[in-house]
Amino acid sequence: MAGKRKKKSSFERKILIVLCVVLSLILAALIGAYIWAENLLSGINRFDPQPTDGTQPTVEIADPTDTVPVIEQAEAITTGKQVVNILLVGQDRRSGQGRMHSDAMILVTINKSTKKVTMTSFMRDMWVYIPDHYNERINVPYMVGGFDLLNETLDYNFGVSADYNVEIDFFGFMEAIDLVGGIEIELTGAEARYLNRRGNWEVDDDTTWSLVEGVNKLTGSQALAYSRIRDIGDDFERTSRQRTVLTKLIEKAKTLSTSQLYELVKGVIPMITTDMTNGEIMGLALELIPMLSNLEVVSQRIPADGEFSFANKGGASVIALSESQFEANKKLLEDAMRTDEE
Repeated sequence: MAGKRKKKSSFERKILIVLCVVLSLILAALIGAYIWAENLLSGINRFDPQPTDGTQPTVEIADPTDTVPVIEQAEAITTGKQVVNILLVGQDRRSGQGRMHSDAMILVTINKSTKKVTMTSFMRDMWVYIPDHYNERINVPYMVGGFDLLNETLDYNFGVSADYNVEIDFFGFMEAIDLVGGIEIELTGAEARYLNRRGNWEVDDDTTWSLVEGVNKLTGSQALAYSRIRDIGDDFERTSRQRTVLTKLIEKAKTLSTSQLYELVKGVIPMITTDMTNGEIMGLALELIPMLSNLEVVSQRIPADGEFSFANKGGASVIALSESQFEANKKLLEDAMRTDEE
């Protein structure tokens, strides 16, 4: 009887030793992965104070005396843990310049419940109230007060504020597209002729392009030039091109292998500035990577068709919304944030 107990005790000790070894290996792997991720994310930029050497451009306000809010403050849109809002801003900033007007403003809503990513672009000429300031175009608050004031403006007018903020310059935009091997975009004849004639002379010496009407595989430089076209159509079409490029980039990323995704992230990280911590980035990535192939990507615009009018402010044409139109456009945001549990 004593012999059986001794054998049993010896067996249990061996099991315990094996478990300890396995747990140690798992812990070592997790620590290694954490150190690897921290090292990878060390190249990301964080928001710095704006320069005080006079390089920050002067903001021209259409009418500084126009301080009466265009509408009353919107009721806040409530979201749960299943919804993450990331405000993406692209700005055409040159070397030595401070914050510029937000050239592109896209709220990326990640709805983990519905497995849907909604990209909502805000038209830069939309006339809104900037809290504690004045009425102006929505691309002004970022230049005046950075993401803080831009988020306050979105919160006041539409009841939404981002959980995280990300700024990417145009060179980062180009880098990301080149790293995925380019993206396929369908061009109109007018767009192809325009791009072939203009190229992307501001950032690329090679402007000898032979793009054609129909589907073209665009390089980063070509995709950037496409998303910045101003002389064909209006700003509505311009923001549509921006969303198209982002959608194609996400769709291309979904087809990449793990090693290719790593190279993409490693290449783009130095081009990004954000207020997300490394821990927040890693936590969100761990949630999204398993569902990446099943994510549905949709895009929309504020204001929506039929829910705005044009007005003259300070001698310039702006996009104006009535109180009911603000509500109608706010509903687009609410719908994107509605979860399956509601």
